[in-house]
Amino acid sequence: MVFLNMFGKDKERPTAATADDRLSLVLSYQRSDIDERKLKQFQARLIDLCDDFGYDVVGQVEIRPQSRQRDNTTVLNASIPVRLRENQEDEKSAGL
Repeated sequence: MVFLNMFGKDKERPTAATADDRLSLVLSYQRSDIDERKLKQFQARLIDLCDDFGYDVVGQVEIRPQSRQRDNTTVLNASIPVRLRENQEDEKSAGL
């Protein structure tokens, strides 16, 4: 069996806990009280904020709402791929 593992033939399977976590994430997303329009507005504001601080958004912005049962709140997890704007140094030297 070890020989097969060296070549990736027998990959580890997800555990029951991992499957439960994934299901919980899907259900939390579906049960969120935040409507899609507000999430799109929030996403646009985050992109504007990145622009204000000199970052260019270089990929897809993802916002994942997750409901927390214990305190009845929703947590927004945002993934924003950014890159420091290349002309940032030029703006600083020009006093902008």
